[in-house]
Amino acid sequence: MTSVIEPAARSLLPAADPRWQTAVATPADADALHDLFAACSQDTVRLRFFGHLRAFPADYLDPALSGRADVHDAVVAYAYGASRARLVGLASLALTPGAPAAELGVLVGDAWQRQGAGRAMVELLLARARIRGVRRVRAAVLPGRSALLAALGRRLPAERLAHSADGPSGVYKLD
Repeated sequence: MTSVIEPAARSLLPAADPRWQTAVATPADADALHDLFAACSQDTVRLRFFGHLRAFPADYLDPALSGRADVHDAVVAYAYGASRARLVGLASLALTPGAPAAELGVLVGDAWQRQGAGRAMVELLLARARIRGVRRVRAAVLPGRSALLAALGRRLPAERLAHSADGPSGVYKLD
C-alpha cells in the first residue's frame, strides 16, 4: 500500500531532540547539501558511501531531492534556530521497486556526529515510511561500524542480520 503524504506533512517538523530541526529535503537544499558534503572528512564520506567520492553522486542526490517519497524519501537536519542553509545532515530511504526493504542511508557532518541529529532524521524517515506502508528497512555498514545497526535494533525488531566481507547489514521490521 502506498499513501500520498499530504503537503502539510512535508513542512518543517520538530525533532524529538530539541537541538535539531528536521524537514523533508527539497531541491532548494541542493547548495546546502553540497556545502555539507564538502565539509565532511573523507573518512565520513567513505563510511557513508563505501568509497572515496569528491561530491554527492548525482544518481543518489537527484532522486533524494525530487520530492517523490515513494522512490527516495529524504530528510535534512539543522540546528534549532539556525538557517536551513547550514544543514548538518541528510538521511534517506531509497525504495527500489520489487526490493523487500527500503535502503537507509545517513550522513551527518563530522562536527555534529553523535549529538542526535542522525537519530532525529531517522525517526522522521521511519514515521513517514510507516505512513506510506513501508514494512521493512535495510541498512548496511562497513566492518567495525555497526552503531547504526545497533541503534536500529534498539527501536525496531530485527528480521535478519548478516555479516559478509563487505560488512554487517540488517533488515528491520516497521510494523
